[in-house]
Amino acid sequence: MSLPLPNLDDRDYGRLLADAKLIAARNAPEWTDFTPGDPGVTLLELFAFLTENMIFRLNRLPEKARIAFCNLYGASLLPPASARVTLTFSGSGEQNATVPRGTRVTTAAAGGPEFVTLASVTVSATDTVTVTAQHCVVHDAEVLGTTSGRPFQRFETGYRPLVLPAADAAGLFLGTEVFEGELDDRVPAARLGDGSYRLWHEVARLDAAERDRDAFVVDRTSGTITLGSGAVGGPAPVGRRVAVSYRTGGGASGNVRAGTLTSLVDQVQGVTVVNHEPATGGRDGETVAAALDRIAAGLYDGDRVVTATDYERAAVAAHGGVGRAAVHTTAELWNGGEPGDVSVLLVPSASDAEALSLRVDEILARQLPEVAAEVSGKIALRQPLGITHRVGWVGWKRFHIEASVVLHRAENLDAARQRLAGRLARTLTPFPFEGRPGWDFGEPLRASTIFDVLLSERGVRYVDDVRLVVDEVPGDVSTVIADPHQPGMWFCGSDERVFRSRDAQGWELVARWPGEHVERLAACAGRPGSVLAVSRIGEDDRSRVHASADHGETWYLAAEFEFHVEDIAVGASPLGPVAFLATDKGLYRLALTPGEVPEPVLLAAQEPDRACYAVAVVSEPGSELQVAVAAQELGGVMVSFSGAKPGTYQEVGLKGIDIRLLRVQRSPGRRFLLAGAYATGEEAGAGVQRLELQPYQPSPEGWRPVGSNWVGGSCRDLITVGDRVFAATARSAVTRADTSAADRPWRAAAVDSGLPLQEVGRFRPIQSVAGDQTRVLAGCVGGIWASTDGVTWRHASDDTFTDAVTLPRTWLFAPGEHVLNVGHDDARH
Repeated sequence: MSLPLPNLDDRDYGRLLADAKLIAARNAPEWTDFTPGDPGVTLLELFAFLTENMIFRLNRLPEKARIAFCNLYGASLLPPASARVTLTFSGSGEQNATVPRGTRVTTAAAGGPEFVTLASVTVSATDTVTVTAQHCVVHDAEVLGTTSGRPFQRFETGYRPLVLPAADAAGLFLGTEVFEGELDDRVPAARLGDGSYRLWHEVARLDAAERDRDAFVVDRTSGTITLGSGAVGGPAPVGRRVAVSYRTGGGASGNVRAGTLTSLVDQVQGVTVVNHEPATGGRDGETVAAALDRIAAGLYDGDRVVTATDYERAAVAAHGGVGRAAVHTTAELWNGGEPGDVSVLLVPSASDAEALSLRVDEILARQLPEVAAEVSGKIALRQPLGITHRVGWVGWKRFHIEASVVLHRAENLDAARQRLAGRLARTLTPFPFEGRPGWDFGEPLRASTIFDVLLSERGVRYVDDVRLVVDEVPGDVSTVIADPHQPGMWFCGSDERVFRSRDAQGWELVARWPGEHVERLAACAGRPGSVLAVSRIGEDDRSRVHASADHGETWYLAAEFEFHVEDIAVGASPLGPVAFLATDKGLYRLALTPGEVPEPVLLAAQEPDRACYAVAVVSEPGSELQVAVAAQELGGVMVSFSGAKPGTYQEVGLKGIDIRLLRVQRSPGRRFLLAGAYATGEEAGAGVQRLELQPYQPSPEGWRPVGSNWVGGSCRDLITVGDRVFAATARSAVTRADTSAADRPWRAAAVDSGLPLQEVGRFRPIQSVAGDQTRVLAGCVGGIWASTDGVTWRHASDDTFTDAVTLPRTWLFAPGEHVLNVGHDDARH
């Protein structure tokens, strides 16, 4: 809303005339005729007229002039921001219940803020699910009026103010009514209420809107929506309805404490709700005084970088080698990100002549460290005190398109193929081109986009067999882990490469070390972002340890060993993350700070360099480090309950069993050490043993087998999800057991479970397994397999997609050479 103008003198003509008459009657009682024809009244009317003009001039001075100038500058009051929270729904009935999108939740006390769920979820009778909710009121398909056929038509929403758009969704959709047959141009459209509507695109300024998009601007405080000129097909026809869906409300009142949102306004039978964490992000609408201060700061301190747009513009202006930039706070990107830490990711510059032809190797060659360093230095001079930033280069996901295109008989195949390739290049380029900004950061590539591009070429009859092919995906997987801090984030090692995924659907290459083979991955609970990789160098027994502090975006060489590293575990200490490495020459400790060197840890005085197979950090994050180690040559398991210091390791059993794997199972108030055994030949093996750990000693009950009827042979990896244990085995693929009750048997995977077979009736050996509350992943020769129930599995590392290819928020696509099979009808058949 435009800033309200104050009046220094708010009297108008009518009030001035009435006041004059009152004064005349009080001071001249004999004057009793105040009819309009009286000469004295005429003088009073003249006085009121002249005084009103003087007041008009007066009201145009100091404060009013300042605000008027701000309005000319395009200033407006910022609307409220709405708080967000994660709600936990639990089943309390006997059947599954569906919590629909838009379900309202509030506090137990009357008059509390109402939150609205942003997605639908199904809650089973014995399970819990989480969903994001926003403090707002949702208004769906509100009809604002009808179009006049003129550009820049204005409408007002029925409710106001609209909340600030969230980072992941604007929450505002506006469209003009269309009828059947009017959407042949494949413009964006949606169904709002009882009609179909062509969607318009919200922009900050109409004069800066893209020419090929229907655009509108919105003043969220006043609820005023102004349509642009309607570039796609011109302005909407006269008399078409304009509908809008939006959210109102917000404010600081939505910042409720944890445990307060427990009441369902829209009742769902058999479901309870609670917020285990406080709601955050709510902010009241801006005041006029605050707006004036903000606008003045923007005018007088325009050389500072504060907002994301400021950082983006500063990065591009800092060096000619930068064409674009993506800016996010690390707290926005990752759980546990440091407040006040800004990530600036650069895209190399490219001319219009290069933008359509640059390949990823050429792009990477332009990503010079000195360019990033120069940009960082210039930004540091302009950013506020207390803010830190990191400047790097964006990640690239290589892909290409394969499609069959059928042309009309009159079309020249070679010429059409070149035109089609040009259309794809212009659409998919990550670089600014002919006034367009390039492909959006983090925007998935959908097959529908490719259909649209190819069908827009004249002469194309139809398009078929569109395939989106990612150039690099996990092959033979040796290790896979789940990130303990980022829900749905996974890492896996495949030959010399490390991949990362946010959904177990698509994978991105985050590291490659030629001549090495990644054997182990580990993440540090309690230190978000810390990831380690252990690799074997060539065919030798030498190993290297690579470390990342930013979720795999960048890596450094942490250590190199002249002998083989068998296993790695990471724990958090007051001085930072610490890695423990089980090697053929004993246990080593490595502080994860660049420049640190590994230190040997004495396990037993009589055998200083006792070889180890496995290591696990068994302490809780934030407490004193406690570490368990499995010795080679059937030497059993040792545990240090005293800070993992040399000489504090005590034997806790399992001597004579070939233990090569240690994992920790945690439940409320309890923790268990799990040990997996290897088997020789066709032996069934000793399976998995479990030992409860008390605060400073093992439980007197000692080791107990996990489950019964183990037939998996060697146990290669373990993961626990609550009371469930999943084991990667050499003979039975992924087997599972339940530790909530004693002597429950291991359940082997069925032959038709979807896990890969080595031969008829025999599974491939599973090398690694990882899991969280939503799914379990298994890695072996051929890639990654995923399961949401532990019973049925699907291949989760495909390189070819027919629907969409995912992309991280700060990454871009790097198009390769597309394969277009262009022909006529007879050539196709």
